Amino acid sequence: MVLALDSHAHCGLTLPFEMLHSLWEEGKIAGGVLFSPVEEVYNRYDRKFVDSQYYRESRQKVHHYLESLISERLFVYWFVWNDFAPPGDSFTGIKWHRHPGEPEYLYGTKECESFIETVCSLQLPVVLEEEFHHTLKLTEQIDRRTAIIIPHMGGLNGGYYRLKQADLFENPAVYVDTALAGEEEIIDFAGDYGVSRILFGSDYPFGDPSYERYKLERAFSGKELKKILAQNLLELLGS
Repeated sequence: MVLALDSHAHCGLTLPFEMLHSLWEEGKIAGGVLFSPVEEVYNRYDRKFVDSQYYRESRQKVHHYLESLISERLFVYWFVWNDFAPPGDSFTGIKWHRHPGEPEYLYGTKECESFIETVCSLQLPVVLEEEFHHTLKLTEQIDRRTAIIIPHMGGLNGGYYRLKQADLFENPAVYVDTALAGEEEIIDFAGDYGVSRILFGSDYPFGDPSYERYKLERAFSGKELKKILAQNLLELLGS
């Protein structure tokens, strides 16, 4: 059986690991990357959201919970918000996340700049899910100093083909994950850029891990499939 590691799964106190683990077992997925559900980080439904003690404590609790899950094949990413607290030593990546109409990151602040510099110096890969213009600007600011992972093949960053037209994928430090993406976009990326920067992801609980794996097995085989399902992620994380 080909080793499979899910590079995009949500897990936290409101979405305990036991629920995901059973689905991973069904899909013969040996582990992967975990990051917090959005609702444990900030109130995404309040565009004028102001950070509060409740959410600061919530972020601490969920990150502590995720740390408790770390194992040889379980990795955890730090979900950044506007306190720009530095990532804990146990975290092997960063989750940067917002959609149009949601509260905005405080770009341009000293705290944000310092956080970005820390992430780059530690060479932590950044799962970047943001609006199109923020995606391009932050990628330019990071300037290949660490890897950037565009989730959903860019489906929530303005669209795969729009990002492709902007030459984002020409950047060798930009990876993509396949969570909830169409086979057409995945195959197009593989044809133009190869498979070494494609990561298998499910976006659990929004995607079904078994189906997301099956989707890749329909399109790829052999060494290409092995790279996408696990090898690329392990190489990216230095494992």
